[in-house]
Amino acid sequence: MDINLLRTFLAVANFEGLRKASEYLHLTPSAVSSRIRQLEGEIGAQLFDRGRNGVVLSHAGERLKPRAEAMVEQWNKLKQEVLQVEQNLLSIRLGGTDIIWRAWLLPKLQSMADFSDISFTLRTGSRLELTRKLIDGSLDCAVLPAEIKYPGIYSVQVASLELVLVRSAGTSSGEQTDWFVDVDWGDAHRAGMAEFRQTKHTLLADTNVAWLGLEWLLQVGGTAWLPRTLAEPYLNDARLLAVPDVNSLESPIFVNMSRDHSLVYERLRRMLSV
Repeated sequence: MDINLLRTFLAVANFEGLRKASEYLHLTPSAVSSRIRQLEGEIGAQLFDRGRNGVVLSHAGERLKPRAEAMVEQWNKLKQEVLQVEQNLLSIRLGGTDIIWRAWLLPKLQSMADFSDISFTLRTGSRLELTRKLIDGSLDCAVLPAEIKYPGIYSVQVASLELVLVRSAGTSSGEQTDWFVDVDWGDAHRAGMAEFRQTKHTLLADTNVAWLGLEWLLQVGGTAWLPRTLAEPYLNDARLLAVPDVNSLESPIFVNMSRDHSLVYERLRRMLSV
């Protein structure tokens, strides 16, 4: 049996729907539905009852769920143990979004004195991509601007980024404000940011990477929400200007860790002070 079929089953069970599960698994809803049908065919039982309000576990699905969780956990532990024996080192697979690597995660790791017994695998990507990798066991830890609510994952907020609304210098304030560069900071911030961006603002570009939004402002022009830590040098030399009368926003930083491998889990907690 493909272990990914069980991971897909657990995602649908925990999110109680194909759409949300597909987002977190970085798959299309049709691909998730196909995997569920394949698993039901292999087991020989219907695992979900489908209705207008989504899907819920059937009696067979309820019986499978704890066994599936145990199998996925055991598989993740097996992969870690094989890596550790092969390398004679503790293998830690760590991911974070680009701006979190720059602003918090890399400085945190640099403060550690000794990595002599650790082999690191470092990854960056979008929130959804890193969430999927943590859920499917490809990562041990994902540091993100959002909490991951999923069985076997421990999440804690450790810091926050201050987001400030800035515009490029060089042309009139009104013209620059009309050109809006939409940096994706997640659903939690859309309402606060929408208060600034009204219908008169033209969407010039959208991106999920903060440094790319910054470079666009510097080279093309526009207005965007950026982390103060990233924008500060350009505010100091007046290449960027703060938009007046707009309050800053806080973007949380969550450490999300898998509990599947206890040794890695405890080492990560000590390293990241969580």
